[in-house]
Amino acid sequence: MRHLDVTSGKYVELTAMRAKLLKAARDWFDANSFTEVPCPHITGATGSCEWFPNAMPVTMYDVKGDEHGMFLRQTAQLYLEGFTHAHNRVYTIGPSFRQERRATDRHLCEFTLIELEGRDFELPGLLSHVEGLIKAMFESAMDYGAPEKLSKFINRPFNEIKYADSLGLLRGAGYEIDNGDDFTPAQELKLCELLGGLPTFVTHFPAILNPTKEGQAIKFFSMKRDVEADETICADLLLPEVGEAVGSAVREGDPVVCKAQFEASIMYKHMVERGTDPNQFSWYFEVLSKTNGKYPYPQSSGCGIGFERVVQCIMATNGERQSIKDAIEIPRAPDFLMI
Repeated sequence: MRHLDVTSGKYVELTAMRAKLLKAARDWFDANSFTEVPCPHITGATGSCEWFPNAMPVTMYDVKGDEHGMFLRQTAQLYLEGFTHAHNRVYTIGPSFRQERRATDRHLCEFTLIELEGRDFELPGLLSHVEGLIKAMFESAMDYGAPEKLSKFINRPFNEIKYADSLGLLRGAGYEIDNGDDFTPAQELKLCELLGGLPTFVTHFPAILNPTKEGQAIKFFSMKRDVEADETICADLLLPEVGEAVGSAVREGDPVVCKAQFEASIMYKHMVERGTDPNQFSWYFEVLSKTNGKYPYPQSSGCGIGFERVVQCIMATNGERQSIKDAIEIPRAPDFLMI
């Protein structure tokens, strides 16, 4: 049983590695002028990601004792965007909660999410920051992963490929994939393999707000879109032996455009279907309208890094692909409910 494995010391090395990685991340943030800010763990719907049914509900009570449905946050992104008005570069490290309904080797119901946001860089600068941060964590893990593989990840530039170009590679490798489809886990791993076994940014996904078929790549409504190209100005980072570990994007700064994207999104549809008031997002659009007299539409860029997937990648350099549940001492997943 996992609780006995923990108390017997089986996960001592894992705990030490996780601590070193988080220290390396905070050191990198300090060196690059990011300020750590507190963000709530209990939120309205604004703390959820694009797939609203995965939001984990909790109940709170107002001053009259009446119940109000809230959620455990999946992301602090919208709060971080607000903090950038005052601090420019900000980050937060904390738990993310997802209502996973089945056990898999790729998902946890609670995991550690590292999020950053800033107003003085767009997509190229954002990818540079993500790469620098991930490499700093890899460098701190030399005593835990295979040094030759980690050195390769650290010393060579991460790959960067557009979504449209990645389709040709995958089709050439025998995969059937239509334009607009999200990648399967196997396809994510294959892309890294085809591109030299290195971490790989896939950029400019299709701008799909409301999917018309199962399996389409849905991106959060607040991502900035290139309307003419019908693309989202975003990037996912795929890690070898793991797959997607980071989602990143330039945010839409125009409150009118952003609100229109929200109202056209699958998230809005899900909220209405479940009786959740979409006006919970009103405060966010008000934040977007705040100019501070400096910018017509304050626009930020940011990302969320699944910490356990970084840990998983480091562990996999030792020669065996790992489950996400091997990357944390006490997993929160449908098959680990009682401990």
